[in-house]
Amino acid sequence: MKIIAKTALASLLVWLPVLGQSAQILTIPQVVDGGGWQSTIVLTNSSSNAASATLIFHSETSGGNTQPWNPPLLEVSSTANMVMPSGSSLYLHTNGTAAALTIGWAELNADAGVMAYVVFTNRVPGHQDDEGTAPAVAASNRILVPYDDSSGFVTAIAVVNPTAAPQTISVGFRTVDGLVAVNALPTVPAMGHTAFVLSQTFPVIAGHRGLAEFYSSTGNISMIGLRFNPTQSFTAAPVFFQNGPPLITAPASGGGGGGYDMCGGGYTY
Repeated sequence: MKIIAKTALASLLVWLPVLGQSAQILTIPQVVDGGGWQSTIVLTNSSSNAASATLIFHSETSGGNTQPWNPPLLEVSSTANMVMPSGSSLYLHTNGTAAALTIGWAELNADAGVMAYVVFTNRVPGHQDDEGTAPAVAASNRILVPYDDSSGFVTAIAVVNPTAAPQTISVGFRTVDGLVAVNALPTVPAMGHTAFVLSQTFPVIAGHRGLAEFYSSTGNISMIGLRFNPTQSFTAAPVFFQNGPPLITAPASGGGGGGYDMCGGGYTY
């Protein structure tokens, strides 16, 4: 027992300097590399002091599960305890040369004042590069996502469960013409990640514009959105981090407003 206690204490002492420095934990809900894709992570120290930042990567395996990931980066060999001078930015590029696509997310543990975003670059032979951006964000239990699935546009979503327990995430939709629908994502495992096209996973909103609401009653989640036009060019689709109970709920049976309850399996009027 004494040996175990000493080992645990030694491990804690190793981590204490890192834990003491990290004033915030942010997530980059999507990192991609290979298959024509490259990610560029940009860190900025906006404070008047030098700051430390650590990036921890997780790659998706199956069923939303993830595993530790060390994507090759062009600028650094390690993303642990990177020291940034006051008023500086650091650019980190994945190689982007692998034939196979790897998808995952990153956790940013950093001093206060460190901000970050990611640039996604898609290189298709014979075409100009396409790029989109998404910020590093804090997690919350409710996220609002305006979406447009009309006239050939689609919204893609990446969801992260940054907690140590699986989470069930409910999803509510309200279209601009008053359709209300509710459903849920498959359980997202601890430290899990899932990415999908919104209208492919929830066909009831195909052809509509409106608002999607993602909600967890058991913990916080993180998310980004990307908007693709009919030519497959894309840009960031801002999402809004909220707290508290959901705003979009299943229509009451026999209610006056038209809606569609995907849990109930039919229209309600």
